[in-house]
Amino acid sequence: MDIKAIAIDLDGTLLNSKKEITERTKEILKKVHKKGIKIIISTGRPYVSIKNLVNELEIKDMVIIYNGAKIIDLKNNEVIYEIPLEEKYVKYLIEISRKENIHLNLYQNEEWYVENLNNEETKKYKFLTNLIPIEKDFNTFEDYRMTKALYVGDNLKLKKIEEILKKEIGSEVYLTFSQEFLLEILNKKVNKGSALLYVLEQYNISSEQCIAFGDAENDIEMLTSIKYGVAMKNALKKVKESVKYQTLSNDENGVVEFINTHVNLE
Repeated sequence: MDIKAIAIDLDGTLLNSKKEITERTKEILKKVHKKGIKIIISTGRPYVSIKNLVNELEIKDMVIIYNGAKIIDLKNNEVIYEIPLEEKYVKYLIEISRKENIHLNLYQNEEWYVENLNNEETKKYKFLTNLIPIEKDFNTFEDYRMTKALYVGDNLKLKKIEEILKKEIGSEVYLTFSQEFLLEILNKKVNKGSALLYVLEQYNISSEQCIAFGDAENDIEMLTSIKYGVAMKNALKKVKESVKYQTLSNDENGVVEFINTHVNLE
C-alpha cells in the first residue's frame, strides 16, 4: 500500500475499553508520523476533549472533530472549516427534547451546554469525555447556530427520537449514532467522509493513498470515501459490511496491527 495518510476514529477504535491509548499504539503512531504519513484523528468529540491525547501522540496534523462539522489545523492552531447546524433545526431539537423528555447536549464555541447538570445523562457524558458542562436555559441563547446537537439516552428511546426526526426533518439534517446511547444531529452537509476528503485535498493526497479506521455508524462515510476503509473487530455489523478490510478489536491494538502488516515503516 502506498499510504500517505491514516484517518482514525477514537472511541471504540484507537482507544481501548478503558479509554486509553496503549504504549504500543503510541510507539507505532509516532513511527508513522516520523515517516511523513499524516495522522488524521477523526472523532465526534469536541477539540477540548481530545487535546491532551493529541499532545500525547505529538500529532501536528489536521483533526476532524464534531463528526466532521469542524476541522482544526494543529500546525497553526486555527479552525479551517466549520459548518454549524442552523437555528431553526436547533430550536426544533430543543422542542423535541422537552416534549419527549430526552436529554440534549448543545455545542457552541467549544463549550458544552446542558439544561440539567445533575441528571444521569450529563454525568455519563462527563465521565466519557472529561468535559465540563455548562448549565443554561436553552431559551436564552443569543445565537442558536450550534456546531452539533446530541441526544443522550437509552438506545430504544433514541431509536424513537430518530424516527420522529427522520419523519419531520430527516432530509434536512445529518443524523447518526456515534455510540448506541448517543444520537448526533448535524448540518446535512456534514459527515466524517466529506471532512476527510477536504483534509486530503489540503494535503494534496488522493483517496487511494489513505487508510481509515472506525467502528460505529458515524464512521461509515469516512470508511467508504477512501480506498482502504478498515472496520474494527468490535465494529457494528453494518460497518463491517460496508468495507473490504477488518482488523482486531480496539482492545487488541487493532489499528496498529493493521498498520504494521500493511504499511512499510522501514
